[in-house]
Amino acid sequence: MTEREMTPAEHLEEFLNFVRECGSRYQLAHDLVNREDKRLQDFVHEIEFASDEDLYQAAAELRESRRERRKNKDEVKLYELLVKCFSEKGPKETFNRLEQLLGQQRKEEEYLASDRVYKPRVK
Repeated sequence: MTEREMTPAEHLEEFLNFVRECGSRYQLAHDLVNREDKRLQDFVHEIEFASDEDLYQAAAELRESRRERRKNKDEVKLYELLVKCFSEKGPKETFNRLEQLLGQQRKEEEYLASDRVYKPRVK
């Protein structure tokens, strides 16, 4: 059985979804980095006031927080260039135009796939 070839609309939709997903993943990771930044002060104070027995546990939690922050910061960096590019005026307008084009392309593909009948213009 042969694999069906993707239509131009499907390719375009896949690209647009990719750009949107980059923005979502970037924002989520950015928010998580900010959350860990705020937790840092909590850990610093916890370590400051921890008893000797609790100091190791507080330090271990701080280490895990820093590792989580690093993981999310790496994800921010991974998507940052794409997100910033499509946030600029020119690329953003192009992205919006591509979204409009997707709708037009879908309509054209539906028409081409439909059962078309020739209607004589002159009888």
